Amino acid sequence: MFGTAILLSLITVIATVDYNGPLFLLHRPLITGAMAGLVMGNFTQGLIIGATLELMWLGVTGIGGYTPPDTITGAIVGTAFGIMSGKGATAGVAIAVPIAVITQQLDVLAKTEDIYFLNKAQKDAEVGEINHIGLYHYLSLATIVIFKVVPVFLAVMLGGKYVAALFDKIPNVIMNGLSVAGGILPAIGFAMLLNMMLKKGMWVFLLIGFVCSAFGNMPTVGIAVVGVIVAYFYDMIKSKNEPAAETAEGGEETQDTEQDSDKSDDDEEDYDL
Repeated sequence: MFGTAILLSLITVIATVDYNGPLFLLHRPLITGAMAGLVMGNFTQGLIIGATLELMWLGVTGIGGYTPPDTITGAIVGTAFGIMSGKGATAGVAIAVPIAVITQQLDVLAKTEDIYFLNKAQKDAEVGEINHIGLYHYLSLATIVIFKVVPVFLAVMLGGKYVAALFDKIPNVIMNGLSVAGGILPAIGFAMLLNMMLKKGMWVFLLIGFVCSAFGNMPTVGIAVVGVIVAYFYDMIKSKNEPAAETAEGGEETQDTEQDSDKSDDDEEDYDL
């Protein structure tokens, strides 16, 4: 169990650094769930749990000062416990959601602690001491990593051996309810994403996808290909219309300038008279 906890903690480090740095999307639940499943010896189940959590958390993002639920810790712990319990995505989702919300507060605390390094960097910058500013950035990242790694390590070490026994004691009616909830939550994730992305002129593209699925019985890959084709032609038409619009605006500005010039000449003639 110790080796498993170490490997899952290492995945947490990689995902946290990616989220706060290069953003190669290694922090997404689909990836972290798959990696956690590989560590737990069941890659397929890890991929299924990660994909379920990915759909559920599609619209979860940090905007401004808002700190979203900790999807990294939630996905890794949820996947690990889902595989340990033998209940799959049902248990994984049931554990991942509360874990993500609880560790969200730890993320807020870590970023609050990072204000210390921010103040140190500002003071050094004011006096021209720039040698340690980079170090402060790395130390602030290390603080965030610690606040994510410790919960994952402790959860696996202390709770791993109790997970299977705990879920065996849960009545079937509750597990069935959790299974239904696990099927609904991805739809909520899509709704959150559409709420952010959809503009007035974009509903037609959603309708195209619905028609392809409902009446054309197309698989997801086929709908994605149709989406790429539609996006290509949409971008091509839009790029052709933009120069024409700019030319029209330029012509209007030239006409307005000529009218202003003619008016100025008329005013000068009136003045000469």
